Amino acid sequence: MATFDSHYDSLHYPNFKDFIITQMFFDTKAFATFVEDCRKWDITCPVVPGLMCINAYGGFCKMTKFCKTRVPTDLQAKMDSLKDDADAIKAFGVEYGIQMCKDLTPIVDVLHFYTLNLEKVTFGILEGLGYEVKSSADETDAASMVAKGSAWARVGDTVQTSKGNGIVQEIEKDGSALVLIEGMEPLTFKKDEYTKVF
Repeated sequence: MATFDSHYDSLHYPNFKDFIITQMFFDTKAFATFVEDCRKWDITCPVVPGLMCINAYGGFCKMTKFCKTRVPTDLQAKMDSLKDDADAIKAFGVEYGIQMCKDLTPIVDVLHFYTLNLEKVTFGILEGLGYEVKSSADETDAASMVAKGSAWARVGDTVQTSKGNGIVQEIEKDGSALVLIEGMEPLTFKKDEYTKVF
């Protein structure tokens, strides 16, 4: 599988027999160029766009930084202007997602949504595109879905703790981590006691 930001010349196209799913992106023109380039190199399998739904300002900033996603200037400006209004962010996420899908459907047959278990915006996008959604969004646990602990951090990552920043040495199955902070012996932190530094 290739990611959207892969160097084109590193694609080993004979290996792409079924399909390609891209990394998240927000620039549909760049995606269209990527698909055109794939066709020029005889990569004929479907290229499925990976769409990250905009659910919250903090999550948007963390994911775009974490994934090294290029963000169009106008999108970043709009997100910055709405950052303190969670409901407005979700409404804009639906609006922006609908427009992205409309831009993409003339060139692809399939869309892939990265929902991160937060389906409300995805449902809104699908309804805005004319699809009947027969389920309802249950986001009762949305407040607890914060990028903390082992959901983000891996061995070798820098994390922030109450004792300062350190490097993750080990992560246990329960999400607790052994963290090495300069000038200290390694300390163990529960999964909600450390956050990855991006």
